Amino acid sequence: MDKLVPALYGEYGRYINETRAFPFILDGAKLVERRLLYSLYEIAKNNFSKSATVVGHAIGHYHPHGDQALYSSLVTLVHNGLAIGQGNWGLDVGIEECPAAAQRYTEVKSNPKILDLAFEFIRDVPHKKLELDFDEPVFLPTRLPICLIGSTNYCEGIGFGYSTKIPIYTKKDLVKRLEWLLNNKQGQEPLIKPISNCELLSTDVEFKELLTTGKTKILFKGKYIKESKNSVIITSIPPSKTFQAILTKFEKEIVEDKSLAWQDESKTSTRVRFFIVKPKSLSIDKVCKKLDEVLTGSVTFECNVCNTKGKVVRLSIDEMLLNIYKIYKQVVELNLNEQIKSIDLRVMELDIVRKIKPLLREQLKENPDDIAKTITYIAKCLNIVEAVIKEIFDKYTISRLFKINTETIKLEEEKKDLINKIQNITQYIWSEKYSHDL
Repeated sequence: MDKLVPALYGEYGRYINETRAFPFILDGAKLVERRLLYSLYEIAKNNFSKSATVVGHAIGHYHPHGDQALYSSLVTLVHNGLAIGQGNWGLDVGIEECPAAAQRYTEVKSNPKILDLAFEFIRDVPHKKLELDFDEPVFLPTRLPICLIGSTNYCEGIGFGYSTKIPIYTKKDLVKRLEWLLNNKQGQEPLIKPISNCELLSTDVEFKELLTTGKTKILFKGKYIKESKNSVIITSIPPSKTFQAILTKFEKEIVEDKSLAWQDESKTSTRVRFFIVKPKSLSIDKVCKKLDEVLTGSVTFECNVCNTKGKVVRLSIDEMLLNIYKIYKQVVELNLNEQIKSIDLRVMELDIVRKIKPLLREQLKENPDDIAKTITYIAKCLNIVEAVIKEIFDKYTISRLFKINTETIKLEEEKKDLINKIQNITQYIWSEKYSHDL
């Protein structure tokens, strides 16, 4: 028993790390995010669907866990622009909590940009039955790590023995950094910075450390606007702080002296207004000076992900970009080679049909009612396995065989184009066709 409990606890911890808390190394998505995005792809690809329907589909087919936890993850996907929402999806800023409406009132659908980014080759990745009796993709074939993409929320997770906090960047910046890495770091290094509505006070040293090691501390400063000599509007706060914490810092002015008041406008304009009630005892300059201190805070990023063995590992931003690009490249090459294989089979079939036609005319005159004998004769004449000839006759009617155009020039051109794409795979992946949404 002394050994059993720690072993079971450790196994449970690995399960939580792998299935709940951390992004997967192959696509940068948490399990619940992947399942929600895949559910959207299946039932809300082009049209809005009730959020409750999407959550129910995910629970019933792939993720047999609490619906509130799934809906909370769906809200995060919408806030980060990975899905498109319709209705009241709430706000994650401001003093008072403003949660999303219940899932029966909101609607959601796939974001076309995410479909272009991560779902074009979804049928070319392994699918398995993981928790329920339905096949689901083991990973999303994405060109960029899902955890690095967003607009508001950083990727966070707390598991057994580890935590993760991963920054988000614009897709354009991520592509710029990846191209530099793929070019063996030739040319001027693009030192990309995380998305933030705050001012980033850290130096290039910290930003580069995050890109190359996956861990660093970044200093943020919230923004405010001096509206008048008696009013200031806070428009953003550091991700490490809350508006409630900021109000606490002004407790003396607000509660004791009653020289300062505030108004929460975050539900309509994502901001909070401070205005001076007693101008003689408090100046706007003093308020701004204190805001400069209060609105400064730091965040320690540590990019931990779960590998294919269920172990938590730290990756740099550069490693994430290169690893997932490598996987995506393999999936695309597999798809292109499958298309080439399909063309080769079609060319081979048309060649056989072309050779069959004159023999078929001859046999129809001699044995019009004995197709089996005709198939045997043609197979012997062409020195082809009889089963191959029979398969063609099963696929096409006799009249259709005579009408088939056996010209293969267009197919050969398509094959040549596919081979060219494989030989220039990087240019193909990041061509205008695929990067119009960056």
